Amino acid sequence: MNMIPTMDTTIFDDKLFFYFRNKYKPETIQYLKEKHYYELKNDLPSVTKRINLYMWNGFLIREITLLGYTYEHLANQYNQFFERIGKMSSLKEMQSFEINMFSRYIDIIIDLQESTDHLLVNKILHYLHMHIEDETNLKDLTEALSISQSHASHIFKEQMKISIIKYSKQLKVERAKSLLKSEESITAIGEKLGFYDQSHFYRTFKNLTGQSPREFRLHHKPIKKESL
Repeated sequence: MNMIPTMDTTIFDDKLFFYFRNKYKPETIQYLKEKHYYELKNDLPSVTKRINLYMWNGFLIREITLLGYTYEHLANQYNQFFERIGKMSSLKEMQSFEINMFSRYIDIIIDLQESTDHLLVNKILHYLHMHIEDETNLKDLTEALSISQSHASHIFKEQMKISIIKYSKQLKVERAKSLLKSEESITAIGEKLGFYDQSHFYRTFKNLTGQSPREFRLHHKPIKKESL
């Protein structure tokens, strides 16, 4: 008698949890898409995928609570996802849901960690996190949020004690620090984070850390990629 597998082996891959904990949405989504390719290729039964989604819903809630947030603040979202999982039938539908579930929980982490008492500042913070891989400029940000550049700059500086652009640079450098611990090339990291050329990346990174990206990498062992 053949047994249907119920364990998603990616729960043992630290790389996916690393992406999730650090709010790396693009990397998380790409990882999931690669996993979904193998699921389709191996004709994963929908009943197995449903069980895995139930597991992931619990695992992700646990990850968020480990960051210091109470379950009471997450219960409604968990219950909504739990109910939706039970109503799906096709593998592709569940895969699409899985991406949305991870994305939503990453958004929750961002909102909880970066929350201020000012609604507009929260919107700016969320935009900066969601567009960390884009070249940041006030024009695109303010047009997306339907606000004036002067008003956005003034409110953000008043609340955060730092300019929008400088905050964005700090955010990108923190992401770069994590990526430099991987095997990805320094050139690719700079391009991924929206720096318009390598000298801009090197200059910004060194100004904020006191080290060049290469010097930083030499002091941190790269995280080797694991196959799915």
